[in-house]
Amino acid sequence: MTPLSGISIKECTNLDPITDLFNDHRNDPFTYLADIHLFKMFSRLKSFKAFVAEVDGQVVGCIYAMRYMYDYGWIGGILVHRKFRRMGVGRMLLREALRFLGPRYVYLFVELQNVAARRLFENVGFNAVYRRLNYIVNVPFGESICKCDDIDYDIEWDDLTEALGFKERHGIVNIGYYPIKVTRHVFEDLRNKRKILKCGSIIAIVENSYNVDVDGYTFTFNDHILRGLAISPKEKIVEVNPFYTRPQLPNLIKLINHLGAEGKVAVRTYQEDHVVESLPGKGVFAAFVMELSP
Repeated sequence: MTPLSGISIKECTNLDPITDLFNDHRNDPFTYLADIHLFKMFSRLKSFKAFVAEVDGQVVGCIYAMRYMYDYGWIGGILVHRKFRRMGVGRMLLREALRFLGPRYVYLFVELQNVAARRLFENVGFNAVYRRLNYIVNVPFGESICKCDDIDYDIEWDDLTEALGFKERHGIVNIGYYPIKVTRHVFEDLRNKRKILKCGSIIAIVENSYNVDVDGYTFTFNDHILRGLAISPKEKIVEVNPFYTRPQLPNLIKLINHLGAEGKVAVRTYQEDHVVESLPGKGVFAAFVMELSP
């Protein structure tokens, strides 16, 4: 990598150059045009900042950072102009985003095939934790929605931490689509809000979120995000992060059917979750969750 002199990193409120940068790279691998809409939507949030890299007044890179639930951090939308890659631009953008977020757990996603980006994130201190597996249930299994008779909200911290899947995910779940780490403090808050429940051998952390359609793209947000955006949700979706005292598929199906009464169900888990892999239909392997510890 040859360092480039004359790079300046600035906070950005005019998102037009960022939109142009994405559109100029729309045919490049790992360019996600949906990020344009995330920049624009998240810019309404006080917890959000966008940054750009400039060389001689030209925007050659961008990134955004957001303070999320429980004071965790989220980074997304990183893109560097193809002519300015491997010159330290991405590293400088990441460091500026991390400076804004401060010392806290910070998360981002990276695709399995995006080796260069993963190497960049690792060089800054991020570690790949697990690859996400998403499973969307549009209709309940069976002929009708089955309400569980044995839903239990009296879950102890040790019940969760000793369940299969917790250590495998390093305690990281997806709430409102984005990752958070379940510490003892977070656990107590989720339990008080009845967002941790048990159905037979399944312990689940759940969140009532919403799908939002913007120009043909579908985004999933919870109330933490939506209350800062002037957007009408398309449909309700119940996010489920399952853990197992015993890996029993029938109990997971029973739980999904129970929650299906509230809306579409999205199971958020990790690649090696063999219980979810056994569900009828097909799950979708998604990006790696990467974590930076404070």
